[in-house]
Amino acid sequence: MLNNNIRELLSKMTDDTNSNLRKIKKAFGSLEYTDEDNQSLLHILVDDKYDETKCFLAIKSLLQIGLNPNLEDAFNYNFIQTALYAGYSEEFILSIITEALKYNLNVNHVDSDKDTIMHTAIYSDDYLGEVEGIYELLCANGFDSSLEDHDARNLLEAMIFQKQYSREQIESFKKKFEDRYSKLYKDNQTTEVKTAAVCNVQAKREVPVTEVTPTLSDKDILELEKYGKVLNKKNYIVAPTIGREKELKNLMITLAQDKKRPLIVGESGVGKTAIVDELAYRIKTGQVPNFLQGKIILEVNPNDIVAGCQYVGMFEDNMTKLMKLCEKYDVIVFIDEIHTIYGIGSTNGKDNDMASMLKYYIDRSNLQVIGTTTEKEYQEFFSDDALKRRFEKIAVKEPTEDILYQIVDKVIGDYYVKSGISFENENIRTQIVNIILSATEKSHRVYNDMVNNPDLAISIVDKAFAFAKVYDSEFITSEHFIEGFEYCDRIYESTREQAISRLRSLDTSISKPVQRVLKIDFNKFRK
Repeated sequence: MLNNNIRELLSKMTDDTNSNLRKIKKAFGSLEYTDEDNQSLLHILVDDKYDETKCFLAIKSLLQIGLNPNLEDAFNYNFIQTALYAGYSEEFILSIITEALKYNLNVNHVDSDKDTIMHTAIYSDDYLGEVEGIYELLCANGFDSSLEDHDARNLLEAMIFQKQYSREQIESFKKKFEDRYSKLYKDNQTTEVKTAAVCNVQAKREVPVTEVTPTLSDKDILELEKYGKVLNKKNYIVAPTIGREKELKNLMITLAQDKKRPLIVGESGVGKTAIVDELAYRIKTGQVPNFLQGKIILEVNPNDIVAGCQYVGMFEDNMTKLMKLCEKYDVIVFIDEIHTIYGIGSTNGKDNDMASMLKYYIDRSNLQVIGTTTEKEYQEFFSDDALKRRFEKIAVKEPTEDILYQIVDKVIGDYYVKSGISFENENIRTQIVNIILSATEKSHRVYNDMVNNPDLAISIVDKAFAFAKVYDSEFITSEHFIEGFEYCDRIYESTREQAISRLRSLDTSISKPVQRVLKIDFNKFRK
């Protein structure tokens, strides 16, 4: 899109988020739009110097509905770096950083030249004498002052190298930098002393170092993808989970242990797999401890490993190749429904199934594995098995009502991004979420049905947006959620009818959406 067109678009921005999003979507076709340089909408809207007030309104609107502030363009710049290169004012830069921090901005992001956000600011000609404000804001939110660029220059050295800063500016920044750097150094020394005491290793570093496992090449990734799905490669537009900090912390603590592997246990639909996705997302965005930086999480399906193994020994050969690759690249193996590894791949009654081979590699090569299973399968397969002592149970229950509300509301926001369909009457959004929560309580679900929340609640939202797309609707309305409930046979009929009645009373001014794309009688498909 030409710069003049973007200026015209930004001139229409207001305090109304929904209105802004509709205008942006109309201009670009999708809120997930990327250009030939892989720039997201956040990058594009700051790639030239536009009206700062209007530009901030557009950025704020996109961040509010979940567009990831850590998305990278072809040069691995995040949108903050793009704005710095465009030459916006320090006030604007501080405003967009502050806003992006609300949505997990990675302040330690580095581009393809290993430049941090601060290096970008220092190397720009537009922030001479003003970089201290940016530095203080980043440091207050966890910025690592010891990071260096591709020429091994720290921030102070970068400032001196530029030869554009006055002596007074350098001295002023030097004091802030050295105070911060000294604290990092002391913290690092303390950590090393503790580590040396535990490991009986006497080692000292002259400077603090952030150790990050190098990212694998595309060729390496392709080799791994012969055996599974690399979760780090998924396009996480927003964070996969809400309210699972405790479970995520337990997951990382278990991965940090030598003798245990995490086994996530919970009923169907409570979000076990989403926790692993969250870990992959945080690895991808650099929001993990050093020992997990750059790790690859490979989701392996046991049935795919055994598929096509027509002859004796082929399964063992596949497993051996996979395990050697995981050992070579220091991969974390993720197996959803891990109880399925028992018996799979065994031949002639021999003890050579996937479970026994996994035990062998866990013990031999310290292979890292994450598994998920239900409580029933955990008791059946892991209660007395030798694998149990190699795994540590991480229990996951249904989210609380408050967390479930946030999850469902977030999912609606995610669909805004994916489909570009939003509420014309935003006032009914909260009421609809509350109706969904009330109708999907445990006491209202069909007896003995295995579904749980948040999966059940999300399925109703998913169905509602599906109807909006089928009807080619510009907006999502209460009528679409009525359709979603009519298809939901996992809650009692009386509860379903009550929810539909409440939805009909929300917005009587909105008529049933016109089926402009498909002329279909959906009733004949209903049970």
